[in-house]
Amino acid sequence: MLSKKIYPLILIAAAFNTQAATINFDALQPFNDYDPILAGYGSTADVTVSYSSLNPDGSVAYADVLLWNDGYANLNTAAFAHTSGLLLSIKLTAVNPNQSVTLNSFDVAAYPTGAVNSTLTASDFRVVDGNDFSNILVNYGPYEVSRFAAQTFSPNLTARSLNIILGTDWNNGINNINFTVAAVPLPGAVWLFGTALAGLGLTRKTRKV
Repeated sequence: MLSKKIYPLILIAAAFNTQAATINFDALQPFNDYDPILAGYGSTADVTVSYSSLNPDGSVAYADVLLWNDGYANLNTAAFAHTSGLLLSIKLTAVNPNQSVTLNSFDVAAYPTGAVNSTLTASDFRVVDGNDFSNILVNYGPYEVSRFAAQTFSPNLTARSLNIILGTDWNNGINNINFTVAAVPLPGAVWLFGTALAGLGLTRKTRKV
């Protein structure tokens, strides 16, 4: 049986617990090229994932993005905007207000058919606040995306909601989106944790006397 003094430490540690997940479109196979991604695919109990194809001003043109089998460099599958000229949007939003999402990494690659150059420009490539399209958290674009090998990006951004933007050429695709969800530390939680540890240590010391 655990000591009653251990329970507060367990509860405090649980507040800092994190859970990781990866959105991999390979798991949706078999599918036909140009099939839309199922709404909410990749969502967890703590994170809602939504897909859309946006106009350059951020307004929704289509409430989906499309799938492709092999062809985007060395990715087995990829997601891309509904039509060329639009922006792929993949939004990750924490379900509970006391949680946050960390976007750890994702892979981007270009489609090589008919290509003269080894890269394809992603003119608009960024991660923005999921609640404010104009709030750019990291800006990668314009970026020359490889047609032969997927490139991994690791923004390591944390917010209540994050939105990956990739465009405007639909020959740029994405896969393997890795994210983590964690509880937002309560005010003074770190101090409380330290105090609890100190109190436990003091109790042990007192018992030795």
